[in-house]
Amino acid sequence: MDLYPALLKIVRILLSEDDDVRTPELLLGLVIEATGADRGFIVVREGGSYEQRFAVCFDRATITDEERRFSRGLVRQAIETRQIVRLSREADAPRFALIESLEASGASSVLVVPLAHGGEVYGTVYVEHGTRGAGDEALRFVAEFADLAGLFLKRAIEREALRRRTQSLERDLFARHDFQGIVAQDPRMIALLKTIAQVADADATVLIRGETGTGKELVARALHVNSRRRAKPCVTLHTSALPGTVLESELFGHVRGAFTGADRDRVGRIASAQGGTLFLDEVAEIAPDVQAKLLRFLQFGEIQRVGSDRTERVDVRVIAATHQDLPALVEAGKFRRDLYFRLKVIELEIPPLRARAGDIPLLVDHFLRASWKRPGEQPRWTSRAERALREHAYPGNVRELAHAVERACILATGPVLDVDLLPPDLTASAAAGPAAAGPAAAGAAPAPRFSELSADELEAAREAGAAGAERAFLAALMDRHGGNVSQAARASGLNRTYLQKLLARHRADGGG
Repeated sequence: MDLYPALLKIVRILLSEDDDVRTPELLLGLVIEATGADRGFIVVREGGSYEQRFAVCFDRATITDEERRFSRGLVRQAIETRQIVRLSREADAPRFALIESLEASGASSVLVVPLAHGGEVYGTVYVEHGTRGAGDEALRFVAEFADLAGLFLKRAIEREALRRRTQSLERDLFARHDFQGIVAQDPRMIALLKTIAQVADADATVLIRGETGTGKELVARALHVNSRRRAKPCVTLHTSALPGTVLESELFGHVRGAFTGADRDRVGRIASAQGGTLFLDEVAEIAPDVQAKLLRFLQFGEIQRVGSDRTERVDVRVIAATHQDLPALVEAGKFRRDLYFRLKVIELEIPPLRARAGDIPLLVDHFLRASWKRPGEQPRWTSRAERALREHAYPGNVRELAHAVERACILATGPVLDVDLLPPDLTASAAAGPAAAGPAAAGAAPAPRFSELSADELEAAREAGAAGAERAFLAALMDRHGGNVSQAARASGLNRTYLQKLLARHRADGGG
């Protein structure tokens, strides 16, 4: 076995790749391919236990739970002795027969190579061979690999462990708090939800800032339902639609005879939220005279109905929201500075959808489930529609996306949802994208997505004479992801190693 070309590939990958999940899997794939193994993975020592972190099976994107079994005794031996463990069914039959995981897997041999850095043995490379056992060259290759990749794998394992802890904390966050209607995985949104959970039970006023359609009312609701006030009313008032005189009456109430048409006493929104929460949407629109009275309520917890000379004490938490630049309005003299600072004791900023594009697929699925009303049919988007939904800038934010999905579901005549069902501005976004050029722009049928094809299907398509279409797929995919194989594999749903093989094959075929 000539180790040099395979080891050179490993060095190049270590120098160029930074994906903490895909890169270890790619490296393991090269080890399996070079040594003729059937499967391999990394086993990490965590305290007194041994945990599997990455796993690859020969020429397959997934590995079953049964195939993930390994001998913890052999791993312990390799780590404690700092020596390579090689066991073969033929040469070590008595011991081999006693290891249940090896008997169950049908392996003919196993190699367990310690992974070390800085004098610490933190895990092992665990490689199993099926019908063909591991020879001396395979052992030497795995040892060289462990030596070259030791530091990278240690850091990848540490970062992957940190990511798992973070994901666990996020799951716990959603389990312990009610964020109904809020769909997110973007780090900025998760940070926002953590802040909501932290401040929900406080009585301090909250100012929510964000563009139109970002979900300010959902955030206000989350603040209420996760607080000790959850059993009391949460009253909403959209202030932008009301002139000053009407708004004052809506907020504070009025007594009979206070003005023409006031034929009975009326409780205002503040008093009706007693013990609970008042959400004032578009607070920047409140007239100056009403701003002064709102400030007094926030300072002293007292209200006075229109037409009355009696004050009432109330216990209400106020949450305000606006899409406008309140500091600029303060500087322009259009909003009271003292009221602004009273409202922003806690300030929450909701990022626009274009700044959290990773949430778009989650939101699309969420709205599709809510809007699809055809029992027995499973809706799916075409690749063109997916691109349009993904690449649009969404000036109307989450609300605009929700309406676009709802529109598509209403207009659909079958389960396939294409761009013609989306609003024209989303269609324009897709047409302006890089994939608009070429055959599709000339009216050719859209090609299926990579994520819809298995490795076997791609191979069959190639053998049937579709190599040109496959090459076009690969070119478009790599162009979209700037040549980054890890990102392209993640987006397409293909195994990282298999995608590399496809790319290499087309280069060999003269496809560029």
